[in-house]
Amino acid sequence: MAKFIKDGLQSNPEKELQIEILSEDILSPYYFPPPEDQMRQREVAEMFSTTVQTIINWTSSGKIPAFRIGKVPIYSRKLLICIARNNRNLLKS
Repeated sequence: MAKFIKDGLQSNPEKELQIEILSEDILSPYYFPPPEDQMRQREVAEMFSTTVQTIINWTSSGKIPAFRIGKVPIYSRKLLICIARNNRNLLKS
């Protein structure tokens, strides 16, 4: 399992509430990740300990969302953490 998942997703009631509130904000159709939350495909691949091609496949299949600036996919770190938390089969052991 990727280190960020082990460190960032341990059970904590306060964090659970923060993630729930965060999820509501992120799910807004008007949401676009702020610069400090934006990630590129290579960074996402490193975060999930996988390849860039896998990230492309996950994005194409709808497993993870991407925002676009022109043709460049942008990912939200906060949103990916929420998704990983609820979909652990995306994570490698």
